[in-house]
Amino acid sequence: EVRNFTPSRLSTVVELDVAADFADVFAIKEGREDLEGEHSVEVQESGLAFGWRLGDINRRAELSVTGPPPQITNRGFRWTADIDEGATWTVHLDISVAVGKRWISRRHHHHPDTPGARTRNQEWAAARPRLRTTDGRLAEAYARAIEDLAALRLHDPEEIRRPVLAAGAPWYMALFGRDALISAYMALPIDRQLALGVLEALAELQGNTVDPTTEEQPGRIVHETRFLGAERINLTGHSAYYGSIDATPLFVMVLGELCRWGLEDADLRRLLPHADRAIEWMERDGDRDGDGFLEYLRLSDRGLVNQGWKDSGDAIRYSDGRVAVAPLALCEVQGYAYAAWRARADIAGRLGQDAVRDRCSSRADELKERFNREFWLPERGWYAVALGPDKEPVDSLTSNIGHCLWTGIVDDNRAEEVAKALLSPAMWTGWGIRTLAADERGFDPMSYHCGSVWPHDNALCAAGLARYGFMDASMTVVNGLLDASEAWNGRLPEFFCGLDRDDVATPIPMPTSCSPQAWSSAAPLLLLRLLLGLEPDDMNGLVVSPMPGGVEHISVRGIDCCSQMYDVHGGESQGVVRVR
Repeated sequence: EVRNFTPSRLSTVVELDVAADFADVFAIKEGREDLEGEHSVEVQESGLAFGWRLGDINRRAELSVTGPPPQITNRGFRWTADIDEGATWTVHLDISVAVGKRWISRRHHHHPDTPGARTRNQEWAAARPRLRTTDGRLAEAYARAIEDLAALRLHDPEEIRRPVLAAGAPWYMALFGRDALISAYMALPIDRQLALGVLEALAELQGNTVDPTTEEQPGRIVHETRFLGAERINLTGHSAYYGSIDATPLFVMVLGELCRWGLEDADLRRLLPHADRAIEWMERDGDRDGDGFLEYLRLSDRGLVNQGWKDSGDAIRYSDGRVAVAPLALCEVQGYAYAAWRARADIAGRLGQDAVRDRCSSRADELKERFNREFWLPERGWYAVALGPDKEPVDSLTSNIGHCLWTGIVDDNRAEEVAKALLSPAMWTGWGIRTLAADERGFDPMSYHCGSVWPHDNALCAAGLARYGFMDASMTVVNGLLDASEAWNGRLPEFFCGLDRDDVATPIPMPTSCSPQAWSSAAPLLLLRLLLGLEPDDMNGLVVSPMPGGVEHISVRGIDCCSQMYDVHGGESQGVVRVR
């Protein structure tokens, strides 16, 4: 759009150069040229058609123009625009993309003849609960969270399945099991359907066979998908990769939490067999040596070396800086497994499956007892981040122990020491908890997982601290994240540098981090839930218990819990829930 603000008619030339290299997204992220393949450009009547071929792989993109007709060359478009005084000259460009022989159906359209029409994302965002608060940081972060989660939803082109969440833009616009499950968990107060869509999609992709190349195993929940049916999709060359140790227990855990927020019996009975297959995987392939702990060791040299959420190759370290090698049993994964057993026991109680309830409760109790015995480091005051190949503790201080609080696997008499470790000067930056303590030999504040700060990680730590009653510590983390969000107009990035707040005036983002990224975008929703003390309740539907010393006033209208709409009002000391 070009506007003429002068008092006379003007003529100007508008040129638009266009090219398409079809580079792999990770080539762009890594800053390397991707020169493979044959490229073509074709001038069409109303636009340009770009092509790329590498062996049997074929991609096409067509850019069409509506409005004033341009001169078109294989380099782009040229217009001579004559614009009256105070008038506007407008041209619309529209791109279509094909993978192989299939043109991708676009789900977001611009209609110039209906300027007031809402897009699908705007319609979804407008239907979310409305927040009013005296805390401007929270208000801005919440609004940005809704906007970004709307943009990260992935839709089934055939409109048969519910939307799911992509992991992040621009690098991970695909379904990732772990990311989608945690993000959907955080988003439960604003949309239960996201969690249901994620569970349904992951159930559909659940492993059925043994394939070392993709690390598929019966009952295992997928780690990563790309465009199904396309060529050279992900790191293994297949359309689905299963190398995650935690997505499978998280699947059961999130199903249990969705039941608390409201899940139709028909949906539960349809998903329950998949949860039971996930439980079977936890007992069989997930526990490689039969010691009761979940551990990972990649099955292919093309797979991920580390298969927890800290999945970079050097993420798990001993205090002396050595990189731990698999097989590894991560502490937070045992927490997810504990929560999965608890969730399955609760579902069994709801369905009157007494034998299943008793068995799952017993397995949870056994795991908790064994975990607290074998992972605890009494001389340090925290849990080992992992047990190594010979069951020796990997003894560095990490944020992973905060996830253990979140899941409830920590013994009550050790929770205070864990809380102190998380908020110790070596861990706390002023904006968030570091992934690795600053006094560890492997610490690097600008690394991916060895000293950086991840908002989703911190939100889960804050939830864990609140679960065990450490409200002041939880509020410290909540305030740190909300302060950090102001640096990016409410949007928390995937992660940022673990530099101390006393050293740098603003948090420093990493240049290649996703923005928006699903679980960072969803983190403010979990912070809101913590501030309100918002929980489903079998007897009362929805209850609030605002965090002491929290926000002066919070009002949320239109929270859907168990198919009943609620308006919630909370302050520093009391809360009110009203049924609509």
